[in-house]
Amino acid sequence: MPGSSEEIPPMVIGGSILSAVSLILHIIGFSTAYWFRFNTVHMGLWRYCAEDKHIIKGAEYCLDLIDGLGHSNQLIVAQVLECFALLAFLAALSCAFLKMFVLKDQGMLFLVTCLLNWLAGGLALVGVIVYATMSFGGSKLGNSHFHYSFGLCIVGGIGGVFSGIVFLLAWRWVRN
Repeated sequence: MPGSSEEIPPMVIGGSILSAVSLILHIIGFSTAYWFRFNTVHMGLWRYCAEDKHIIKGAEYCLDLIDGLGHSNQLIVAQVLECFALLAFLAALSCAFLKMFVLKDQGMLFLVTCLLNWLAGGLALVGVIVYATMSFGGSKLGNSHFHYSFGLCIVGGIGGVFSGIVFLLAWRWVRN
């Protein structure tokens, strides 16, 4: 049957699934404010939240990092790197779906998808490293206080690298 999923190499399906899961993990980590948590304070790439102990006990207030807490150059670099990683993940997944359903005969899309996944994974991991080495007023973030959003971006970045490897293997396999 023409156009069925039986014509799609299993490595392309696996790489696409891995790329989609990496994108989802990256989006969750990217958008939530739990990259770093210390006592009742937590922050992500975009927001800083703390418990209000004076007016309403247990209530939480949040500020954008641009408005509130010292907005350092390292934080800006981490934000930019994670934004570029998100765009690269979206482009990689788009290329993967193009390869599977539209441009099936274009072998070069394997390589393009591979490189985009590597770029996305690398940018996500470098962004995480920049965030981890950030300091505010001379004090660095404690290593034991990184939280789930931070970890999801790491796992998403590693998934992007592995997805790139799968697409490279698929390209080599189809080429031979």
